[in-house]
Order: sequence, then C-alpha cells, then structure tokens
Amino acid sequence: MRRTLSKILTRVLFLCALFLLQGCTQWRYDIGEPVSQYPADVGSTLADAILVLGPPLRTIPTASGYVMAWEHWQISENSVGLSLGFLGVDSLSVDWGEASITGEFLLLAFNPQHTLVGSEFSRFDSEAGGGAALQPLASLVDVVDVGDLTEALPQHRWGAVNLQALPTALNAVWQPELGGRVLEQRGTPNGIGQRSVENQ
Repeated sequence: MRRTLSKILTRVLFLCALFLLQGCTQWRYDIGEPVSQYPADVGSTLADAILVLGPPLRTIPTASGYVMAWEHWQISENSVGLSLGFLGVDSLSVDWGEASITGEFLLLAFNPQHTLVGSEFSRFDSEAGGGAALQPLASLVDVVDVGDLTEALPQHRWGAVNLQALPTALNAVWQPELGGRVLEQRGTPNGIGQRSVENQ
C-alpha cells in the first residue's frame, strides 16, 4: 500500500513539475574559435597565427605594424516562465531569466615583416544580466536578452559600411569591426567612446 501511494505521489509530482516548467528555455551559444591553445611565441609569423586561429575578428594598423584580435565566447541563457493559472490567476505569468558569459580575448602585435612582437591574452567569466517580471496574460517581454552578443562575427559585415546610415558611414574609419583605428571587445555599449557620434 505504501509503495503504491509513493509511486502515485511521485507521478503526480512529476506531472506537476512538467506543467509548471513548460515555459523553461536554455540557450547556449559558442561564438568564435578557442584562442587559448595558441602559444603566441615572439618571433612566430602571421601565417602561423592564421593557420591555428583562422582570420582575425579585428585588425588595426599601428605605427610599428598592426594589431589583430581574436575572441571566443560561450554564452549561456536560462529562463523560466510560469503561468499562475493553478492559483486561480489566469491572467498573470511570472518570468525569471539569467545569462552568463565566459570567453577569451587574444591580441597579437606584428611588425611590418609579419613577425609577432607582442601578445596579450585575457579570460573572463561574468554574469551578463538577468531579471524577473510579473506579466499580464503571457510573457510579452524577455527578462534577459543577449541578442547584441550573439550577432554575426565582425568579418561577416566587412564592406557593409556603404549601406549604413550617414552618421555610421562617416564614422567608418573608427569602427572596430570594419578594421578601423581602434579595438574593442564585443558587448561594449554604443554610447561609449567614438561610437557615441553614431547615436543621432
């Protein structure tokens, strides 16, 4: 009798959990290639770097050569949405979400002879944001959004500057993703630095 009651209770709890968690999602993004395996030995060549890492995501000229950047991002997004219908409140839903980011950033400096003269590597692991909401009827607004971090890699947009709005096109020489004169990491807000002139 006790076993039968235990099995029934387990099944009921499992079905309740399935019903409650029907609004759960998990998204995982793996952007770019891992860069930590590159030894970055001074004196190695650009050909060595491209053979291991592929084309750079960003590149800029310097007075003594040029600097190239590679990035690898792993983004995790989790969200849960629950309808409050089981409490008799059919018109409300509760939503919760969070996102986290781990990644690697590698800068390599080359001289005009395409020889590596310096490097910088960083690894990061941080929360990208999160939130909770009580929403009417259905989940209308995402409580966490990583859309700006999951866009196509910069080299997929090279040459598109001619199709952009005038303030953005005039600022093209400073745009990091178009091989401009500055480097920045993905996720940097547009209201900071040189990009702020594009917000008109």
